Amino acid sequence: MVLPWFILAISSAQAHGDEQAGQSLLTQWPINPELLIVLLLSLVFFVRGTRHLQAKGVVTTRGQYWAFYAGLTAIFLALQTPLDLVAEHVFYVHQLQHLLLRGVAPLLLMLAVPAGPLIAGMPGVLRRSVLVPVMTHGGVRSAFRFLARPVVCTLLYIGSLYAWQFPAYHDAALLSAPLHYLMHMTMLLSGMLFFGCVFDPRPSPWGIPFSSRLIMLGSSIFANIPVGALTTLKTTVLYVAYDRLGRWWGMEPLVDELLGGLILWIPASMMGLLAVLFLVRLWGKAESKLDLRRQQGFASPIKGRNSASAAASDQARRRMAWSLAVLPVLMFAAVILLAVWMSQRTAPSLLHPVLTVPTSATGLSVTKLR
Repeated sequence: MVLPWFILAISSAQAHGDEQAGQSLLTQWPINPELLIVLLLSLVFFVRGTRHLQAKGVVTTRGQYWAFYAGLTAIFLALQTPLDLVAEHVFYVHQLQHLLLRGVAPLLLMLAVPAGPLIAGMPGVLRRSVLVPVMTHGGVRSAFRFLARPVVCTLLYIGSLYAWQFPAYHDAALLSAPLHYLMHMTMLLSGMLFFGCVFDPRPSPWGIPFSSRLIMLGSSIFANIPVGALTTLKTTVLYVAYDRLGRWWGMEPLVDELLGGLILWIPASMMGLLAVLFLVRLWGKAESKLDLRRQQGFASPIKGRNSASAAASDQARRRMAWSLAVLPVLMFAAVILLAVWMSQRTAPSLLHPVLTVPTSATGLSVTKLR
């Protein structure tokens, strides 16, 4: 998904003859040693842990392997490649980076259910001296139970999007390296917390009820629509920090923000629909396991569950999933029609000639609409 956009961006840079941008893309890799070490250690622990678990009869599926590797790759692409450099100068590329950090990477990592392999793959000294004391600490356990509540983790996930898309905070983060780092880490961690709760393999009562998880995903899908539509359809420039830093490739600010709004709006929301399908599959597997336990004579943790109630639950689950999947699609279609209608009214304003005014302090070009 990222590669076509990135190729388009490189082609755009070449088309506009921006030699500085082209050289930066080819020669500047913002490698962060600390982050790179964390990614490599996670990879080593995961591989080592899956081998230890396999020796004990716990099999890690091929899908889990690929999901975990792809999730680490998404983080690497977002923060350790020239994409990170371009994101400081082009708004829509920045939105691609955010989509990787708060959506794609957490979704893939949590689909892999990595907690068991990562813990099993840690050196024994690290596990005993660091992990166990931290995880058994009363304050840590209470804080995690609070953060893992459906309402709390959903609000944190949606809030990380809305807070950092607010123009004043977005521009401040772009102009401050520590604040920019905080932006990326809050997006990544809130995404991992959210999708960790959504894809928790434990059914209720140990985990969050699957119906609540569908509501969580539905809320995140619908939350993308207002901020994406507003960024796409507005007629004034909201994020001026890109002009202060120098907007690459001769992008007009309104066009740049329109493309970024579309990424916020459609790909991010469609990724939520994909998560719904994954969740429905996980839900079905969990209930099949509960039915198998009941048939083997074990007590079901769900009171009053029998074959009839299981069938009714399956039907209700499918109806709810299709409702969450179809309703956003219908809303997308309605808003797209609205966007087309509004674009016919506002298109002349986007075709106005631009005036490039050099700033006296930095010599950078700031593009303003005449």
